[in-house]
Amino acid sequence: MTELQLAQFPNLPVDLAQACEQAIQATQLAIQAGYRRLLIEILAPEIKPEVLARPFLQLLQPPALVLFSDAGGAALAQREWGSLPEGVELQSLTARTQPTPEQSLLFVMPAVYNLDQVERVCQAVSSRDPKPVVLLNPQLQDAATVGVGLAGRRLRQRFLSTFETSYYLRSLAEGALFRAYPDPWSVWQQEESGLYSVLQTFRARPSGEEVAELFQARRKGTPWWSWRRWLGFS
Repeated sequence: MTELQLAQFPNLPVDLAQACEQAIQATQLAIQAGYRRLLIEILAPEIKPEVLARPFLQLLQPPALVLFSDAGGAALAQREWGSLPEGVELQSLTARTQPTPEQSLLFVMPAVYNLDQVERVCQAVSSRDPKPVVLLNPQLQDAATVGVGLAGRRLRQRFLSTFETSYYLRSLAEGALFRAYPDPWSVWQQEESGLYSVLQTFRARPSGEEVAELFQARRKGTPWWSWRRWLGFS
């Protein structure tokens, strides 16, 4: 396999703030390249939607609409954030959600029960001059446990395949899976020194089996880092 180079983002983030900075830069580059459906996933436990989403408001070019999964999440974000940038609205996602033709969209951690509503809004956006739509940490991976079934899971995967992953960060037992547009996907390993290096790069997202094979000879069972420290907890 030809080794692909990490030119724009050659290093993993050291904390959540840097991960958000990288994600914003990568997503801006993807938008400049012509992509209009962007997917950002920063997969860390204990992360609160209103904390994660706040830095990404700078991605939005007003007029814009920020959508939370429910009214409680939207109200909490409104209270935590205070005033919003001019031209940016904050709402909960409902069956009545209807963005205006001029609005760009940021979906914040949409839940699996929001899938139909998310897809409906996205289809409405794509039917006109498309504005950027950003899907931030969608919680759509548990469809099998809530009775969606095989057909529903296939629909979910088909829908998500219409988005370009502009940023992806996931901790693994021995490293991390990482992607920041326009760089390729990369699997990172922890060295004995404690530093991290690229184990292999991929043109497309590697499967779990591919990643497991890479680590098979190096399995230590050591976490990549302490997520609580990375998120700023003591």
